[in-house]
This record gives sequence, structure tokens and C-alpha cells, in this order.
Amino acid sequence: MASFRKNFTILMTLQVSTYLAPLLTLPWLARVLGPGEYGRLAFGLAFTAYFISLTNYSFSLTATPKVSINRESRELRSKIFWETILTQATLAFAGLFVVIALTSFVPYLAQNRELLIIGYGQAIGAMLIPTWYFQGIEDLGMLSLFVFIGRALSIPAMYLFVRERDDAYIAMAVNALVPLLSGIAICTYLYFRRELDFVRVSFGTIIVRLKDGWSVFMATAIVDIYASSNIVLLTFIAGNVAAGYFAAGDKLIRAALNMLTPLKTAAYPRVSFLMHHARDDAFAFLRKMFVVQGLIVSLISVCIFFGAPLAVKLLYGPKFLPTVEVLRWMAFVPLMSGLSDLFGVQTMLPLGMKAQFSRVLIGSAVLNFSLLAALATLFGEQGAAATVLIVETLMAAAMAFTLHLQGVPLLKRPITGGAGSETT
Repeated sequence: MASFRKNFTILMTLQVSTYLAPLLTLPWLARVLGPGEYGRLAFGLAFTAYFISLTNYSFSLTATPKVSINRESRELRSKIFWETILTQATLAFAGLFVVIALTSFVPYLAQNRELLIIGYGQAIGAMLIPTWYFQGIEDLGMLSLFVFIGRALSIPAMYLFVRERDDAYIAMAVNALVPLLSGIAICTYLYFRRELDFVRVSFGTIIVRLKDGWSVFMATAIVDIYASSNIVLLTFIAGNVAAGYFAAGDKLIRAALNMLTPLKTAAYPRVSFLMHHARDDAFAFLRKMFVVQGLIVSLISVCIFFGAPLAVKLLYGPKFLPTVEVLRWMAFVPLMSGLSDLFGVQTMLPLGMKAQFSRVLIGSAVLNFSLLAALATLFGEQGAAATVLIVETLMAAAMAFTLHLQGVPLLKRPITGGAGSETT
């Protein structure tokens, strides 16, 4: 428990930079670039997010528990590290090839080719930052420090170099340099720390790792994909300006969601460990998480709903007035997302309910695309915002219902047998 508290504190400090940096630069970017160019930048970031998800391949959920369980073995720890990071490198290279191909043949993407190639530096940076490894060994201090410094430096860089409406390329470059430079620093630190031995990894092993993580990747990446697709598809349907209005609100919602990341990130390896060694303690821990996380997200959602007009006025100015309604539609997304994380990632995955977890998320993604196509066509950015709220609410309800059907009384009492045990 002491290591959990320590990592939670470290992650909270890191996460402050995650949501504070965008909040400090968003007003400047929105006012300097305007809704149209800001929407184009948001499109580029959302498109790049597809490949960040591909590169990460949900290793924070599949590799983290492996490292955690084998943290005392240098040999096994090293094997897991090199298999994972070289698999990520393979995915990053494949993703770059796809971006080059798409920007050669799709007209709108071709118009933004330079912006998208610059933005791909974020995916390469994601590969260089093995957060899953540091989560597994429950030692996040130095990783958090390097990432925090990178994000902190990005704030003055935005104000110094983004000065005109056509500076979206510079803004994208700053976004790419943060993970790239942080990743280089972290890899250098790991090299001098010398706690890992180099292990040769065959291409066949990489294929095996990809197959092993495929179901979890498809389940979790689909969430990232449809979250990014809201901006991407909205841009194609309603244009850059509507995307700019939606992205301005979505960025604030994502910043609010990031406030929960330290708690979720620190809790997952702890729950995974307890599920293997002390299941009653795991469920007791999850019930405490439900209370704490539920109170936090409820407060966040209420503040967003009532504070939307003031937030838009102060941060974006009169040009972004339509963003007020976007924020109000999405205000309770943090609450629904917090419940989905507790029921899904923190409970279903440690219990081995990967198939059920995947089905819920894939179904939610299909619903999201269907609703978005209709509502964005009819109502533009407000239709996209309403889609997010509806899908997040139904996702949380579906996960809770799935746990009920499997006989997992999460909020009633710890279980020592029954359906929940059989899924392990």
C-alpha cells in the first residue's frame, strides 16, 4: 500500500502537467489560430492519435501485469521489456508507412501531409516512453520527472513560436517534440541504470506478442479510435470550424478526465496483484475506489456544466461561443468514463473477463460511429458532443450489467468463488 500511495502522488504531479499544459496553451492557440486553423490542428492531433494507440498497443494493460508479477526476476523482466518495446518499434514503423501512403492518395490528407508527418513524431515518442515498464516495477519517479519537464517547456514554446494564424505547423511540432525528447531522455536513463540485460527478440516472437495482446488492444484501442474519430469525422462532415468548436470543448473534457489518470494508473497493477494473491482485499480496494473516484468525477461534472459559459469566455473568447453548448452536452462524460474504468479496466480485466470487456467496447464504438454520422450531419458540433455523452453512458451501464450477469457483486461484498472466480 505504501508503494501505491507513493506512485499515486507521483502520478498526480505528472498528471497536473498533462491537463495544466493544454489549459495554459489552449486560450493562446484558439485566439491566435482561430476556429478554422485550430480545427485543422485538432484534426491533425486526432489523426495522429490513431497511430499513438497503435504504437502503444494497450501494453499498459497487458505488459504491466507481467512486469509486476515478475519484477523480482532480472531475466524475465528484461525479456518482457525487449519483447514489448521492439514490438512497439515495429508498429511505429508500420504506422509511418501507412501515413505516407494515405497522405499520397487521400486528397484532404494530402493537403495536410506536412502537418501529419510532423505530428507522427508523437507516435515515435510514445514508443520511446515505456510507461508500462515503470508501472510494473512501481517506480515512476524518473519517468514522471522527464515527462513533466517536457510538458512544462512546451508552454513557453507555444507562446514564443506560435504567433500567427498560419503557425499550426509550429504548434504541431511542439506537440511532437514533447514525447520525442522525453522518450530519448528516459531511454538514456534506463541505459545508465543498467537494471536490464539485452535480450534478442525474433520476428516470430513479435508476432506472438501481437497475437497475445490483440483482444485487449482491439477492446481498448477502439475507445481511443472512436474518441479521435469524433473530431476526424466531424471535420469531414461539417468542416474545420465545427471541428474547432468541438475540439475546444473536448480538450477541456479530456483535461478533466486526465485528472483521474494517476488514480487509475496506480490502481491497476495493485488490483492485478491482489487478484492473484488476495482476492478479498482486491474487492475491498475496488469498493474504496468506487467511493473516492465517484465523488471526484461527480464534482468535476457538475463544475463543468455550470461553469461552461465562464470557461469559454475566459479561455477562448467570443469567437468560440458555440463551445458552451458542446461543454454542457459533455459535462457528465467524466462521471460516465470514471464508472466505465472502474467496472471495466479495474474489475473485468483483472478477473480475466477480456472477451466480455471487448464486446462492450466494440459495441460502443459501432454505436458511436452510427450516431455520429447522423447527429453531426444534423447538428454539427453539438451532435458530436451529444454522441459522446450517450455512448459513454450506455458503455458504463453495459459493463455494470455484465458484471451483474457474471455474478460479481462488486459493491456488495468480496467474492471467494462463483462466476467471478471462474473467469480468472
